[in-house]
Amino acid sequence: MAAVLRYIGAASLTYAAFKLLDYASFYLLPPASLARYHRKQQEDNAAAAWALITGASAGIGFGTAQELAVRGFNVVLLGHLPAELDDAAASIKAESRGAVQVRIVVLDAITATPREIEAAFESVKDLSITVLVNNVGGFPIAQPTIRNLYEYTAEDLDRSLNLNARFMAHVSRSLLPQLAANGPSLMLNISSAARMGIPGVAPYSGCKGFIISLTAAMAREMAAAGKQVDCVAILPGDVRSQSNTVGLTPGSPDARQYGKAMLDRAPRAAQRGWLTCVPWWSHAVAIGALDVLPGWLVLRLLLTEFDKKKAAVAKAAKQS
Repeated sequence: MAAVLRYIGAASLTYAAFKLLDYASFYLLPPASLARYHRKQQEDNAAAAWALITGASAGIGFGTAQELAVRGFNVVLLGHLPAELDDAAASIKAESRGAVQVRIVVLDAITATPREIEAAFESVKDLSITVLVNNVGGFPIAQPTIRNLYEYTAEDLDRSLNLNARFMAHVSRSLLPQLAANGPSLMLNISSAARMGIPGVAPYSGCKGFIISLTAAMAREMAAAGKQVDCVAILPGDVRSQSNTVGLTPGSPDARQYGKAMLDRAPRAAQRGWLTCVPWWSHAVAIGALDVLPGWLVLRLLLTEFDKKKAAVAKAAKQS
């Protein structure tokens, strides 16, 4: 019996060491390539691959669009503010010195109907879209944005669910056939560390959990159908952006830095068959710790963070 226990202990330690090394290598290895999803037209060597990014006029969406353009992808910017989209497109074209093409799709993720979403995507049916980044999300309610669920109005709740879950599901449904036809393709769906259930943002947390489950289901459906569409849910922690500036965790990346890290590491996650990916290493440490700590301690930490964030948001609202 003692020999069996020693064998089990040695096997467990070996497995734990392997998993730790495998996880560490994810962050220590050089950036992974998006070449699998990128093709060039043979006649003039111009970029043929396109990427579509939702919520692309600012924040993580814009940072990701910039980084995709750096990697030679033409980009489709989707958002609801035409002027912001025009500015984003001009910035990307200027940075690439005309080397990439940019198209714009104007849609309001909160109010767009399924028919309007389908009609909007008719304008990009001619493009070889091989990368989809479902990024749009946030808190489409008046201040204070951090509040208990029972303090939401019915309209607040519908707006939150539409922006953070319904729209990305319809976008995915509409574009999956195109991604499959153009494969190998990559779908990145922006979830959040909030998927664990953060007080004060219950609808947002629930939607981010939905994104993880939907992503896993889509990935397995594509595999079962023999389609080359890699689906990965992305878990950010705090990211500095124009809509997230207060109560940030020290060392939080800005949107461009985060977009770069995501594109550097998501392809490796897809190669390994991972359905979720935490591109920023300090976010991975924090999320990993919360996943293994005892429930009572997690609750205490989350409530402390909730109080800090609520106070910071209230202070910023008062000053504005």
